[in-house]
Amino acid sequence: MSTATDRLSQAALRRHHIGVKTKGLRYRGDLYVFRYNAGHYDVFLNNDRVMSLNTSNVQEAIQLFKQQA
Repeated sequence: MSTATDRLSQAALRRHHIGVKTKGLRYRGDLYVFRYNAGHYDVFLNNDRVMSLNTSNVQEAIQLFKQQA
């Protein structure tokens, strides 16, 4: 999935008042994407889901990710 397509889909969801929470994190040379999904954060690397973190706070999700990585 390309970044341009992802941004277009986010814009379409926002038009319908559905928020999309994503945050990118560069960690050890790789770009990880944290995406909020139904009460938890999924962590993606190269569009593959790496792990799921049970929290609704993105900063807490990043801390949990760094502890587990």
